[in-house]
Amino acid sequence: MAQPLRRSAEAPAKASRLVAAPPPADVVNGMESAHDLMRRFEKLAKKGGTFSTNPEVKPYVFYGPQHLSLSWVIQENLWKFKLAAMSRDVLDHMTTNHDAEALVKMTQSSLAAKFGCSQSKVSRAIGQLSRHNFAWKEQRGLYRLNPLYAYRWNSTKQRRLVKSLEKTLLKHPITIPTVRNEATR
Repeated sequence: MAQPLRRSAEAPAKASRLVAAPPPADVVNGMESAHDLMRRFEKLAKKGGTFSTNPEVKPYVFYGPQHLSLSWVIQENLWKFKLAAMSRDVLDHMTTNHDAEALVKMTQSSLAAKFGCSQSKVSRAIGQLSRHNFAWKEQRGLYRLNPLYAYRWNSTKQRRLVKSLEKTLLKHPITIPTVRNEATR
């Protein structure tokens, strides 16, 4: 299909001087009077609008079936643990697939199939997570994710789970490693 011929560029028309709208009649020193403000609110109310000086209080909402906000201190220092890529993948999988008790039903072979790697690689990844106490094996095919990592600090779920697992968590503390600077050696 043939395209229409284009016109040559024309010089833009002379820009006219823009003039601001005149201020409302009741403006004094750049401020509206209370009377004018009330009239504007009445117009708004007639149109069905609402006005409030307090913002609407919205409930805290999360967009999945579980509340999965991480402890910011652990998350901020996660790089110091030097987790292998597979360990991080397994940790992310556990973080998104645990139940209310921070339990994850999974087998090493199912994770190996999911991630397309060997079962021994998954086993090493789970071992690394266990050494850093992010997760540990409860029984065959059942792992527990540390609630200090899995839930937002001081959330209702985190407090309840920490209280019920107090003795276990004392055995499995997450200790953030210190990083030596190579230049100071």
